[in-house]
Amino acid sequence: MNNSELSYKLKYILKELGMNKTEFLKACRIFNPSISKPTILNAINGKNTIAPTIETLSTIIKVCQTSKNKKLKHVSYDFLLNDNIKEIEANTVQVYQEIGLSDDVIKKLKQYNHPFYFNYSNIINYYLDHLPANYFKYLEYLKITSDILRELKKDSHSIKKIIKYFDNEIYLDYINRNFKNIYVLYIGIKNKKEIDDKENLINLINILKNHFKYLLLEIDKKIYDIMEET
Repeated sequence: MNNSELSYKLKYILKELGMNKTEFLKACRIFNPSISKPTILNAINGKNTIAPTIETLSTIIKVCQTSKNKKLKHVSYDFLLNDNIKEIEANTVQVYQEIGLSDDVIKKLKQYNHPFYFNYSNIINYYLDHLPANYFKYLEYLKITSDILRELKKDSHSIKKIIKYFDNEIYLDYINRNFKNIYVLYIGIKNKKEIDDKENLINLINILKNHFKYLLLEIDKKIYDIMEET
């Protein structure tokens, strides 16, 4: 969260409530009599030097959720703190809270279902219905592996970034069970904060990347095969 994003959302909330800043402050004081004028005004104007407290956010949420505005009843900590959500749409916020998709992704899915542009809702439903959960697990592993490889290929790579990319407990467990040599090299890098054989590590990470690509392609192939059978 940054100040400008929170300011944008609070100004939107004021617009939906039909209140000015003074009226909004009074509404906040109904739930939190001790809340100060600078606390609210700085948040609205994007002039906070520190992030708002949970108490302040809770007060704002109570004002929204007790209003007669149906959109604002879905305002939450996620909405106020998440930079990806820029507009209050009741359905969008509800979907975000349930499945964690960003506002942009939800809008794109809506676009794919728009009769004037695309009409892919049936095939998207079919694909997701037949897609196993481990597809996204392998896709995440591929993304992590690609991030590691990209950093390794830099002339002035960052050991700190490489360790950070590796630092995923489930990912490391998979590598430890299936690519022990890479796991051992990672432990050495983490302990010594240096890479002994960069070229060898790049070659091994390339193999790992291709491994995840293969697993993902196999899953897709199985879905295509199901299409032929049904």
